[in-house]
Amino acid sequence: MKSRTAAPARSADTETAILEAARDLLAEGGLGALSMRGVAARVGVSATAIYNYFENKQALVKRVVTQGFERFAGYLRGAIADVPVGSAERLRALGEAYIRFALENREYFRVIFASHAETPQDIEELPEGGGYELFRQTVVDAMESGAIREADADLVVLYLWAHVHGLVTLLLTCEPDARCEHTGRRLSAPELFARFSEFVLYGLRPDGAVRAETGSAAAS
Repeated sequence: MKSRTAAPARSADTETAILEAARDLLAEGGLGALSMRGVAARVGVSATAIYNYFENKQALVKRVVTQGFERFAGYLRGAIADVPVGSAERLRALGEAYIRFALENREYFRVIFASHAETPQDIEELPEGGGYELFRQTVVDAMESGAIREADADLVVLYLWAHVHGLVTLLLTCEPDARCEHTGRRLSAPELFARFSEFVLYGLRPDGAVRAETGSAAAS
């Protein structure tokens, strides 16, 4: 009778440790810094043992990126759960959630918005759609309610996304709030975002020009 070889034992804790080690290596040095041997060294297991959990390096990277986007989407959905549909506050809540996710999950943020493919992926190919459809629907709802003006929804999404992503990138690499000390204190990330929202809504035109345009629109 032919004996059966038992499958290698798998541990949920070890799998979690592997994913966290891979995430940290990706965040620290990108795809080139990640190897199965390097992950194994951080976890304290043999390189062969990693293959009991993941078929190859590509599968490991995909799992890490998927986890990051799922966590990101959770922040976004949670932020607007109780905010009225169609309101400008809903857009602001998404921006604030974006910042919170980045500052509270720095490694995941660096991983999911880094390039892990030879060519950029289509947004629809990203796990959870990269959060794009949620952003877009929120913009469309705000336009339909009159909270923001009508425009190309996709262009508006990319504009707002670039705005908040740029702020987050600055916050992760330097201390831009130190330049705002004329306020009497350094501004927190949410406070900076709130101050910037005025520029997003009204641009950088003089107040008089904004008031004049607002008055003309109201008169018509």
